[in-house]
Amino acid sequence: MRKTTPKEVDASRDDFGQLAASIARLRGRDAVEAFLRDLFTPSECVEFSNRWALVRELLAGKPQRAVARELGMSLCKITRGAKFVRDPASPFRRAVLAARAARK
Repeated sequence: MRKTTPKEVDASRDDFGQLAASIARLRGRDAVEAFLRDLFTPSECVEFSNRWALVRELLAGKPQRAVARELGMSLCKITRGAKFVRDPASPFRRAVLAARAARK
């Protein structure tokens, strides 16, 4: 897989911000889910779901190797997710914890 260049990252900032704003304007889970399923391929939906699951599993206390094995993901991706788990200021961590609290 080709590595993204800093120039490409800079060029995408405005588009990424517009995407985030569009998602923020959607009302309700069904609308957001439909939007994401239109935006991403089925394999991308699986990949993003697995990223969500890996942080959820790490926050539940599962060892990184067990999570990697269960989700069929590389330890590199698990390690990246673990970085968000350790960072109390991470918006991703806060979102996973909020989703967990909402289910209770």
